[in-house]
Amino acid sequence: MMGQQVNLKLEDLDMKNLPEMTNIWEATKNTFTLQHLNSLEIMGCEKLEVIFPQSMLRCLPKLKRLEVRECKELRQIIEEDLEDKKLFNPLSPQPCFPKLTRLVVEKCHKMKYLTSLSASNDFPNLDFLVINGATELLQFNETGKIEVELPKLKTVIFMHLPKFCQETQFLNVKHRIVRNCPKLSLSPTTTLQELRKNINGKYVWIFCYKYYRLQ
Repeated sequence: MMGQQVNLKLEDLDMKNLPEMTNIWEATKNTFTLQHLNSLEIMGCEKLEVIFPQSMLRCLPKLKRLEVRECKELRQIIEEDLEDKKLFNPLSPQPCFPKLTRLVVEKCHKMKYLTSLSASNDFPNLDFLVINGATELLQFNETGKIEVELPKLKTVIFMHLPKFCQETQFLNVKHRIVRNCPKLSLSPTTTLQELRKNINGKYVWIFCYKYYRLQ
């Protein structure tokens, strides 16, 4: 593109069953932006290690839904890069996902952290959070900051996380399902059956129905 930045109008992007793909955004810095991207789903990308370099996050201001499944080599969703670290202002950190409302991570067993960044307000509008089957997950980020601000979070599902230890209190959470997470002090407040009955929204209903059938 002769060095010109292109603003793609793509709104939904699904990347499924790409076993040889090792990264998504290589060599795209200052090449294109995804200012209109609303939904991103990644599944079955077995060699993918990192989804977003930090520099790419500025190009995703409208992303509301992020779902990642069955990525066996995934280490982190967001990885800090040296160039952006020089520009980072710790006194006024910008959230990585200002519009994100739904985050689902399933069967990504090598992931130890969601992000390497130090900001605590990465998900200011997150409403629905699922982490299921991340057997190596330790904390939300690798900076040692164990409390993360999730002011609008209402529904959380943590399942099969044997090493996950997070002291965030989730004060505003109304619906909480916790299974096989021995290092969490959280107690469940509902069941999948009750969640399916009480929460509006087609996606939540389908999600709960699928897991209820597996019980």
